[in-house]
Amino acid sequence: MGSSPTLALSLLIFFLCNIRAIQGSIFIQPVTTVVIVNQIEYGIPVTVHCKSKNDDLGVHVLPLGQGYSFKFRPNLVGTTLFFCSFTWTGQHQIYWFNIFDDKRDAGKCTTCRWIIHEYSMCLQDPKNPG
Repeated sequence: MGSSPTLALSLLIFFLCNIRAIQGSIFIQPVTTVVIVNQIEYGIPVTVHCKSKNDDLGVHVLPLGQGYSFKFRPNLVGTTLFFCSFTWTGQHQIYWFNIFDDKRDAGKCTTCRWIIHEYSMCLQDPKNPG
């Protein structure tokens, strides 16, 4: 009976000594990279402005064939959301798109490559990038 507190204390010390290993393998999500590439015809540059609830990533102008990327770690509760606005010459409106939605994208990609076309956004398949 006298060894129960000793066993409990030993287990607690073991757990505390290994907390960093546990955090690294279980509690921390892998880094996700979002890449946005302009493939709008006629060489029209695209203005992109991405944000999350907590971060404003600024405005970026992408010439034809050029890209912009950013990295982050999704949160543990699965609610990470980044959204972007897209505008370009000849359009009279701003297009909004959820560029990363944990509910939609979790487990699909750690490098999520989006191609901007004039009429759509396409997520490039990481297994078949061609």
